[in-house]
Amino acid sequence: MSQAKSKPHVKIENWSVVDSVIATGYQELAPGQRLTGSIVGHADLPNGIIYTSAIVSVDRDTGVVETLNTLYQLGQIDAEYDHWLTWQRAEHAA
Repeated sequence: MSQAKSKPHVKIENWSVVDSVIATGYQELAPGQRLTGSIVGHADLPNGIIYTSAIVSVDRDTGVVETLNTLYQLGQIDAEYDHWLTWQRAEHAA
């Protein structure tokens, strides 16, 4: 992960991963997808629900997701998204 010092580091809560703002079906946490969730304390954005720019990298050990402009610290996962992930993993394990 190229954690550039110029990028703000913001916590995102109740997060999930989607294709885009228009196609909001859930996706796996991976580069090219987008996060959505609640943020507080972003220097350039108001507190509330956001859709991020495309994910550049994911550090699963630290729970940090990098987008073009921001580093997001993953907080609580969205309950519906967590259920979807569990279902997806069970389907692929079968």
